[in-house]
Amino acid sequence: MRGRSRGEDSIRRFRREQSGATAIEYALIAGLIFLALTSALALYGGSTGGLYGILSDRFVAALR
Repeated sequence: MRGRSRGEDSIRRFRREQSGATAIEYALIAGLIFLALTSALALYGGSTGGLYGILSDRFVAALR
């Protein structure tokens, strides 16, 4: 046998390659951050909306 075939070399390079795994890890981290932000906004969105409504009413009343 003269050496490795072209297919064997491709498979070995594919197994050593790490950039695809890194991209997937970053995508998972970004997805978890998005999920955390969305959950936080869902939990606190209503209460902050009420707070801004109260502040707006007081500001308008102070201008009169």
